[in-house]
Amino acid sequence: MKRLLLCTAMTLSLLVGCAEPQSNTLPSAIEKQMEEQIGMDIAVPSNDKLVVKYAEIRYPPIVNGQQIAGPSIATIVYTDEKGELLPITDEQKAEMRNRQQREIFYGEYAGRPIIIMEISTMKNSLHDAKTAEIEGITVEYGQKEAASGTYAFYSFHHQNASYMTTFLLNDTTTTDDAVAFNRKLIRQLQGKQ
Repeated sequence: MKRLLLCTAMTLSLLVGCAEPQSNTLPSAIEKQMEEQIGMDIAVPSNDKLVVKYAEIRYPPIVNGQQIAGPSIATIVYTDEKGELLPITDEQKAEMRNRQQREIFYGEYAGRPIIIMEISTMKNSLHDAKTAEIEGITVEYGQKEAASGTYAFYSFHHQNASYMTTFLLNDTTTTDDAVAFNRKLIRQLQGKQ
């Protein structure tokens, strides 16, 4: 009986050790896969209040069997309440990849999107934006009211990449949090964190 309990305890401890750690950022192996696919280094900062729920790459469209020019866009989505993994069949994944030119790398987990971060090689700009300097980088920013809430937008360029972050502002995610997230992101890109 003691051996059975000991074996059970050892098996449980091994299973716990093999479980994916609860992390509030993208697993590094997934980040590396995405970097290989998009052809550049990316940064995915951790956040004390939010966790990554989803990561995908959208590829340029295919016309007449050939991928036309255009950037691939890595999208990372953070949530304040990471729920269950939403079921997606292999057939649905193939449909996304072949028809929609999207490939899911992580998730999708249930939870409302609070931060959406898009990374691409295409220079982008915000309409009617203000500018500020964060960690020596010029950042465009703006805010918009919508039926679904108030959103803050930030856009900046670093080396060969453009970063666009969108925040759903609420009681726990403020404009100060959005600036702090972008500051952390820029510092990570600069190798300061």
